[in-house]
Amino acid sequence: MLEEIKAPQLNFISRLTGVYFSPGETFADIGRAAGVALPLILLLALTVGSALVTTVRLPMEKYMNDEVDRMVEEGRVSPEQAEAQREQMAKIAPYTRIITPVTAAIFIVILTLAIAGVAKLVTMMMGIESRFAPLWSVTIYAFLAVSIISVALFIFILFVKPVDEIDIRNPIGSNVAAFLPLFGVTGLPKFVTGLLSYFDIFYIWKLILLGIGYSAVSTRLSTATAVTVCGLSGLLFAIVAAAWGAMFS
Repeated sequence: MLEEIKAPQLNFISRLTGVYFSPGETFADIGRAAGVALPLILLLALTVGSALVTTVRLPMEKYMNDEVDRMVEEGRVSPEQAEAQREQMAKIAPYTRIITPVTAAIFIVILTLAIAGVAKLVTMMMGIESRFAPLWSVTIYAFLAVSIISVALFIFILFVKPVDEIDIRNPIGSNVAAFLPLFGVTGLPKFVTGLLSYFDIFYIWKLILLGIGYSAVSTRLSTATAVTVCGLSGLLFAIVAAAWGAMFS
């Protein structure tokens, strides 16, 4: 519930740790004063930092060339088109360490804004009162809290696991798709493996946090309803993304 008559009680550090241990109370405090700047700066720093480490540690040019070879094998591009793509990639390769972090930073801002915008639209359609700033702040804090854990694990894997054994498409392996080969399940359609990759610990955790947060900063929106709506929205997104990946990747 919105509690505009009360002043916010938690500072940035308390809010961040509170997302892990008492998300309901923490997000309710965010509803009283959104405070977007600090968490957004930290989320951007985390995003840019992980992108930089990735470009330094992994042979990105090799991954891109391998992807082009795979497209040729699947008949999606001709050898001539593939060669043109390789030439284009060679031209931008020296700038990868700049382009990748900048692109990642822009993407995360747009993504959090879009998710908060959709949340605002859905609550309006449901006749529920909410404000955009707290919705955006909830989105940023949810992404930040989950990203701190997932990025730390990702960087740990980058420096512990041999580079040639890292699956760039599924580096952490925290989802169902990553476990299929362990049980001898291979050769599934791209759509199925793409969809199963969204049955991921961090993706589900993020959806749950968003549901708790959106409920806390909105009026007459129960946590159960908010988590259910976020879960269904996340499933719909996963289906669309898996279908898109199956068609164009």
